[in-house]
Amino acid sequence: MGLLILFMLLSLSATDLAAEGPSQEKVSVCISCHAELGGPMSEPVALWEKSIHHEMGNNCEGCHGGDPNDAAEAMNPERGFVGAPKPAQIPDFCGKCHVGVVENYKKSPHYRAFLNGNGPNCVTCHQSHNVQRASFDLIQEDLCGSCHSFENGQKIKRAFVSAEVALQEMKKELTHLNKRGMPIKKLEEKLFSERNSLHQMTHTLDVEEIQEKTRGALTSLETMKQETMLLRKKIHFRWWTGTAVGGFLIILIVFLVKLLKTFEE
Repeated sequence: MGLLILFMLLSLSATDLAAEGPSQEKVSVCISCHAELGGPMSEPVALWEKSIHHEMGNNCEGCHGGDPNDAAEAMNPERGFVGAPKPAQIPDFCGKCHVGVVENYKKSPHYRAFLNGNGPNCVTCHQSHNVQRASFDLIQEDLCGSCHSFENGQKIKRAFVSAEVALQEMKKELTHLNKRGMPIKKLEEKLFSERNSLHQMTHTLDVEEIQEKTRGALTSLETMKQETMLLRKKIHFRWWTGTAVGGFLIILIVFLVKLLKTFEE
């Protein structure tokens, strides 16, 4: 009887769980309303869905504020709604999250031109709503050349790409060493620091400083490479030691088996 009651309780629990189904992500009222409006009002949603912001989980309220759970209060300033920025506000609008980037942008000739009314801001290169992932692929003649010569852009891109290739190679090497059980925490921290330091430089557009910084990063990565080579030697030493010990044990077992047979005879 007791087993029957237990079986019935378990069956009811399973039925309830099946009825609830998998948890579903709550859709923002900003997205649902704009998508339903269609036409130009729905364009921001379609563009945002292709963006790095969407990929990283940054929804409308991440930039525009407001309450994404209450349609009546979604655009209430008292709920933090700030709407779309005016052109002059865009650097600080994006800089709310991208603090280091906007600091470096404000040191650049782009910002000085922007203050004079004819320079690029964040959306000129990264677009709005369809925000593009920060990548050296954005430094291209079609984009930079639409405002000025690509000469400096080419120098900057060349310097960054050489360092980026070395960074990627080091990351791959550290992943391999980590899988082999090597202590790489300090090397990972150093790599993270070098990568961040370099990437923050992108928006200064100071060619000489960027070239000097990338040369420094390449030197640092070369030092790290020497350290990884020592770790690789440790891996090889362990492998040969393990193989030698294994071989010795096999020979010892064979010898002992033969010796035992000799005594039995």
